[in-house]
Amino acid sequence: MNDQRGFTLMEALVAVAVFATAAMGLISLNTNSIRISAQLGDRTLARLVAENIAVSTVTDAQLQVVGRTAGEASQRRQTFEWERTITPAQRADLIQISIRVKLKGEEESILSELTLLHRSERAP
Repeated sequence: MNDQRGFTLMEALVAVAVFATAAMGLISLNTNSIRISAQLGDRTLARLVAENIAVSTVTDAQLQVVGRTAGEASQRRQTFEWERTITPAQRADLIQISIRVKLKGEEESILSELTLLHRSERAP
């Protein structure tokens, strides 16, 4: 009787193929996780820019002019473009402040948008 122990070549090849397939799935998940993490970091920084613009707008009556203003701001070595739109609200003593932030050079990818109502310093 020939009592051999171990795996045949075919069994070993099938095991390697199954392992490789599972490993590729895990690598793909890891790659997506890194990409999503980077996008989340950009969105967080864009939100900080929007909040900073909002604070400077509500604390400085000179900036509370109805219309559209744009500029750039940097956070952690990234440059963001922001746009602030101030419009009259339904109540005469309020203004609506809308701020949109995107990465510089990106045309249509708004990373953060912030809208708030504020009592206008210039209201009658």
